[in-house]
Parts: sequence; structure tokens; C-alpha cells
Amino acid sequence: MTLLTYLAFALLGGLVLNVMPCVLPVLTLKAFTVFEHSTRDARSQRVAGVGYAVGTVTALGALGVVVVAIRASGKLLGWGMQFQHPGFVAALIAVIVAFALNALGVFELEVGGSHEERGGFLGSVANGWFAAVMATPCSAPFLGSAAAFALAAETPAWVTMSIFATIGLGLALPFTLLTFLPALSQRLPRPGPWMDVFKKVMGFSLLATAVWLLGAFLRQVTPESARAFLAFLLAMSFSLWLLGAFAGLDAGAGRRWSLRALAVAVTVGGLFARPLERARAGSPAASSGDAISWAAVDPAQIARALAAGRPVFLDFTADWCASCKTNDKLFVETEKVRESLARTRVLPMKVDLTNEDDVKEAWLKKTGRNDLPVYVVFLPDGTHDLLPVVITSETLTDAFERAAKRFPPRP
Repeated sequence: MTLLTYLAFALLGGLVLNVMPCVLPVLTLKAFTVFEHSTRDARSQRVAGVGYAVGTVTALGALGVVVVAIRASGKLLGWGMQFQHPGFVAALIAVIVAFALNALGVFELEVGGSHEERGGFLGSVANGWFAAVMATPCSAPFLGSAAAFALAAETPAWVTMSIFATIGLGLALPFTLLTFLPALSQRLPRPGPWMDVFKKVMGFSLLATAVWLLGAFLRQVTPESARAFLAFLLAMSFSLWLLGAFAGLDAGAGRRWSLRALAVAVTVGGLFARPLERARAGSPAASSGDAISWAAVDPAQIARALAAGRPVFLDFTADWCASCKTNDKLFVETEKVRESLARTRVLPMKVDLTNEDDVKEAWLKKTGRNDLPVYVVFLPDGTHDLLPVVITSETLTDAFERAAKRFPPRP
């Protein structure tokens, strides 16, 4: 495929990301911004739209720069794999909690000196950064091919950064276009008291997102580190409340700066109170609620199964991958899939990439994909059947039936 084709895939993949589970909390926040801006003049709406696009493009472009730098060290890269690092997850949780507290009215986010500045260009750029970071644990149709090409070792650095920036453009395109079509904004509900309720609901949805990411974080660090991080979140929340309650624009300059210094001291003190310690690596056992009896990931067992003529189904997942968890609940952990696996005798293995693992990442590399989720059936003849990112239970059972037809199950 040509570079233009990959850029088109990147643009389409960014567009589709807007409806993936991990971006939904950000979209609800953007919906509030759209409602809030609907009564402003056309210029203010366009400024907000351009600011949001600048945020998504620069954030993903910066990620492209980081990818190029890490790739030079020979490290295996994948879309969303930064979530394997507890420091990154902790930072994102802290940002989400701060956004949630702002939506709940604990403090007012002050980017500039007036309400117009706070809700204008700089505020929209910050929202774009937030949306881009939240989008990275999700995969989408078209995105996998573009990301794999961008992450490949032989891809030039400028091409990698161009593809990442194009993904950011696709992510921003729907909202930015809306701000340039005033006729559509006139059809939106008028602002009123309902917006305060809506904003608080959005705050709680962001807290729910933080809880979801905290589940992945708890598996990455020791219990002592987890407790220290929760203490930091408490210190940060108290500091933000302190600023919102007593250091607003109506307070004197002396009180504002003294309280800001105190808030920074409390937050920084909580941040460095205890370094994050990684938990011991290990694959979690299947829970009692799983319909499928997953085998432990073991290269030797995979080799024995394939040598015996038995196909192997690998489900690459992670606790921070919202699409993975959604697919698990809706399409993978179903009685229909379990019965198909039993009938075809395909060996199922769950490959958990919540944490870094060289062996598991090597198997991901064999699929030719760099993003999650990945569903693949390895066949005894050395080939594999790579399934699409968007699946149904029928997608899986059809793949198992194809494998069983080529390699009939043995007693």
C-alpha cells in the first residue's frame, strides 16, 4: 500500500476512535462544551473547534516523536503500550480525577483570566490533549494497519509522525466540523439549569473512568504503592478544593499565591512520598465468571498443541484496554463461543499485556499487529488466521470452524 493509503487509514481510524469505549468519557465532556458554546458567536465556536484539533494533533504528534525515540533503542512498540507503565497510568488517573473535580464544581479551571479565555482556545487545546491520551488504549477498524506501519522499524521518522498526527486530525474532525457549521449548532438544546446537572453527571462518568484505570494500576504495582497513590489523590483533591474555595480571582494576590504554594507543596509531597514499585509479573487465573477455561500462556504448550495438529486461539488483552473488556463481556465469554471451542478442540489462551512481558509481546509481534485487542488462531501448518478488531461471537466461532475443517479435532 502507498503512504496516501496509510494516511487515509489513519484519518478513518481516528474518526472511528470517537465511538470507541475509552473515548466516550471525553466525548461527554465535549458534548457539554458544544452546548455551552452554542449561544456564542460563530468566531468563538470556530476558535474552540480549531483549539481542540490543535490539541489532538499535537498530542498524537508528540507521541509519534516519542515512538521514534524509543524505536531507535530497539524496543518493541505497540499502540497503547504506554499503559503498561504504572507511572503513565497514575498520571492519567490524576488528570482524570482533576477534570472530574472541575466538572463537579470543586474548583474552577483557570487557564486565562476570564471565562471566555477559560472556555476558549487554550481550554479546547487541553481538552484535545486529554481526548488524544484517552484514545490510545483503544483500537479501531483501519487504525491497526496505519499504526502497524507507523510503528514498523523500517518506517521513516517523518512518516511515523505524520501518521500519528493524521490520527489526531481524524479524532478531532467531527467536533471541529460541527463548530464550523453554525446551522447545526442552532439545532442543539438551549443552555439552562439542566447543564449544571449534565456537567455533574459528566464528572461522575470521569470518576468511573478513573476507577476503571485504577483496576489496571492495582495489578501493576505493590499494595503499598497503591495505598501511597491513593493518598496522593487525596492530597491533590484537597489542594484543588483549597484553591477553588479560597484562592479564586476575587481573593487578594497575597492569599492567592500563598495558598497556591501550599497546594503545590501538599501535592508534590504526596507525589514523592513513596516511589511506585512494580508488582511481581504473572498471568492471572481465569475468574469463576468466565465461560471459557483459558490455558496459561506457555510457548512450550503452544508448540506441543500445534505439533499434535491442534489449533491455538490467542486472545491478546489488557486491563487498560476498554475495547478488550467490552468484547470480552459481549462476544468472547459466551456459551456459544465456549461450546464452539469444545467442539472444535481449539486450545484457548488469554495473553494479558497489562504489564510488560517480553514473551507475550513476542507472540503479539508474530501476528503482525501492534495494537489491542488482537484475536488470532495459530494453525499447525505454521500459518495463522488473524481476526478483525471489531468482532462478534459469530466471528470467533466461524474462525474455529474453519480451523477444525482444515485440522479435524482428534480424540
